[in-house]
Amino acid sequence: KAYVRKLSSLVLEAVSGTLQLQSTQQGDAMDVDSIDLTGSREFLTTETAEEALAPMLQDGASVSRIKFSTKSFGIDAAHVAARAIRNVSSTLKHADMSDIIAGRPEEEALKALEIISEALAEAELDSLDLSDNALGEKGIRACAAVIQKQKNLKHIAFQNVGCSEFGCAAVNELLVHCGNLRSIHLLNNMSGDSGAMSIAKIIERCPLLEDFKMASSRVGEEGGKAIADALAVCGHAMVRIDLHDNPLTDESAESLAKAIKSHPCLKALNLNDIAMEDPGIQIIAESLCAVSKTLEHLELELNSITVEAARDLAAAIHQMENLKVLNVKENELEDDGALEIAKSLLGLKKLEVVDMRTNQIGRGGAVALAKACVTIPSVKELLLDDNEISEAGVDALVEVLKKGKKEDILGSLEDNLADEDDEGGSNEEGHETLDKAVDDIVAALQSEHL
Repeated sequence: KAYVRKLSSLVLEAVSGTLQLQSTQQGDAMDVDSIDLTGSREFLTTETAEEALAPMLQDGASVSRIKFSTKSFGIDAAHVAARAIRNVSSTLKHADMSDIIAGRPEEEALKALEIISEALAEAELDSLDLSDNALGEKGIRACAAVIQKQKNLKHIAFQNVGCSEFGCAAVNELLVHCGNLRSIHLLNNMSGDSGAMSIAKIIERCPLLEDFKMASSRVGEEGGKAIADALAVCGHAMVRIDLHDNPLTDESAESLAKAIKSHPCLKALNLNDIAMEDPGIQIIAESLCAVSKTLEHLELELNSITVEAARDLAAAIHQMENLKVLNVKENELEDDGALEIAKSLLGLKKLEVVDMRTNQIGRGGAVALAKACVTIPSVKELLLDDNEISEAGVDALVEVLKKGKKEDILGSLEDNLADEDDEGGSNEEGHETLDKAVDDIVAALQSEHL
């Protein structure tokens, strides 16, 4: 009997606690500030949409941030979403509508976007994300209401939406209030040069722009020049510029350099895979001196950089006292270029990541980089995989890092292509020259601080 009484007591406590928890959750529902539906993919119906958006549908609900991603809205579910959005429109500031029409027929998807857009237009948004929807020009125009009516929008994104030449023209036409925009993100579209020219017109109307990305968008020389020229005149507040994976070529380098110089507060620059090659990198390197005191992230991978441009680049890097991440992987630096970069790193007190993968670097260049990195306490990663470091070179590299008590910074060398020709006596003199060059610079640097 005592056991039964104890069991009954525990059950009552559990039930009471559950009821109390449910009551608390219900009482707090109106105070939910953020709704995020991200999770498993689901085609929402009227009923499931009402269930998912219940906190937004309550009387007195106050929600400032919503994210409907991974849930597919048809017309019926869109009407529920519109009702929920209107109910919190007075407090709503951030709307992430990325990936909300997956799998829907075009006509239904466009209508759903239009219904949700008209509801969002009643809120005064700070940010709007329409990424990962198969928009194209039709989809962008289906969202006309919210794009046109936002007067104080600070952030907007059209990533992976099929924003073609005509889609970009539609964005330029509809985005009439640009005075407060701080960031514009476009990624993985098919915009081309003509599309970039439309986006450039938007940039020119954004005096407060801080963060611009137009990556993987098939922008070539002419489009690159248009974007860069617009960035050069849109104000002086840019903190991030990301143009990676566009065939801009060195023909756009002069315009890019001018844009970089126009923004003395620039912190992050991503020019990966833009076909600059040595002539373009040399022009860009000179402009980097103008932002050397603020730049924290510099990415220049896949630009066919050789030792010729590495010298100019190194001169700029050496001045970057706040640099944290340097990415120059997948170039053609070889040992001589690696030495130039190694020398430039000495004295950079905030450096955390050095990515030199896939650069045809052998023992000499790898050891030089290691010797530079062990002098910098903040370095967390030295990435050298997919180079041509001999077995003896790997041993020498590891020994340098161990002596400097930084062996944990070395990344995987799983894809290193050990060059046995790098082992023999014919290369020893070259190795010693590289080693001595770095040692002399390290010693000189240390003596300056004594």
